[in-house]
Order: sequence, then structure tokens, then C-alpha cells
Amino acid sequence: MKVLDCNISYGASINGQPHRNCDTFADLCAAMKTFGIDGGLVRASYISTVGVSYGDKMLAADLASDAAKGLELYGVWGLVPPCTGETPAPEKLPEEMAKNNIAAIYFDPKSHRFVPNRISIGAYLAVAQERKIPVILHSRYGITMETLANIMEIYPDLTVLFGDTDSWPNARRLYPLAYAYKNLYFDLSYVMDDQGIEDMVGRFGADRLVFGTGFPDRYTGSTMAMLRAAEISDEDRAKIFAGNLERLIGQEVLK
Repeated sequence: MKVLDCNISYGASINGQPHRNCDTFADLCAAMKTFGIDGGLVRASYISTVGVSYGDKMLAADLASDAAKGLELYGVWGLVPPCTGETPAPEKLPEEMAKNNIAAIYFDPKSHRFVPNRISIGAYLAVAQERKIPVILHSRYGITMETLANIMEIYPDLTVLFGDTDSWPNARRLYPLAYAYKNLYFDLSYVMDDQGIEDMVGRFGADRLVFGTGFPDRYTGSTMAMLRAAEISDEDRAKIFAGNLERLIGQEVLK
């Protein structure tokens, strides 16, 4: 069964975290092949630690290198408010993404020190909504549940891949948004609750769940084992392991 990971990264660690690290893109690619992961969305941690422009350019170059051969890899660019000119202008973003094999964007207000709202990043969110560009919003990057709700209320058709590290189970926090917004998808990297996948598949369908490991911050084997053991159909399992992510990144942005 094909396996695509929506949450993988590489780059030198800071303050000893994560304990196991992929310092280089080649290290990450070798690890993925060992773990049986066929590809996915990859982020350079330097985007959040060294600088957004530096990390985005490094990622684009690495994706075009020989190390990527044999893997189905797509990049995730970090963006900051466009008023500073550090990242592509909103109107040029789709073109730049397509040229550099970038399939999704994310925001890290925690590291990049900005308030994520319509005033600061609304121009990017409007383009992403129009072009169906997947936007990764994750609590590990400082996106609170309140911020997620505010963004979805303003941009109800935005394609969002959300991950939550705060607590599991968190049905009372997530499910109201899942019922309200059909383009809200869930990164399973931090899901640990018993029968959690089965419950979400039963409520929203397998199409809303996307396999992720959070490697190298988290172990790949635990998430893979949880999904393989989940009491769902093989058809649904295949969707979560790869099909849903293929559908998300195969939209207008890459055409």
C-alpha cells in the first residue's frame, strides 16, 4: 500500500531537539526509504529557525537534487506577512510554487513573530482559497483553535490541513469545526487516542484524514502501526495513507 506522509522535515536541531534528527535532505530521503514511506510533504526546519527566505530557497533546491529521486516529494513553503517582501507576493505565489515543486504553504507565527489574521496574511489566504492551495495550520507553530476558527469563518472554502499537539482526545474542540467546514482536513501525526481514527471515519468519512508522522520530531512506526491496526476498510486505509494527500496536492496549484 502506498504511503505518503503529510508532515516530515529536515534540518539541524536546536537545543537538542529533536533527539533524533535528519540534518540534511539526503538524510531524510534515506530514512524515508528505510521506513517504507514513498513520499509526501516536506518542510525545511530552517524556515522556522534560520530564516523564512533562506529555508524556502534551500527546500526548493533540495527538491530538485538527486537525493529526491525515487520519492514522490513536494515542498511546503513557510510564509510571513507579505508587506516585508521576504516571501513571494501573493499574486505571484502560485506561479513560484509550481516552478519549485511546492504544493502547500504554512504559517509559523510562533517562530516568525506575527499575529495570524486577515490583516497580516489575508492576501495569501485569499489566493490559497481561490487556487485551492493547501494551507497547513498546526498548533505546534502557534496556531490556536481560536485562530483556526477565525480563519475558517472568514475563508470558509479554504483548504486547511490542521494538526493539533495540545491534547487528545480533543473531539469537543475539533469536531464543531469539522462539521462546519468540509475543506478542513486532519493531520494524524499527533493522534493517540484509542479508536480515534475509527470515530472520525465514522463521523466525517475517511476523505478528511491524512496520514502524517511528524518525523523526525516523532516516531514513524507508531502512526503507521495505529493506522494499519485501525478497524476500517482497506479502501479507507488506502485513502488515508496516500489517496487523500494525492488529491489535495493535485489540485490547481500544480497545473
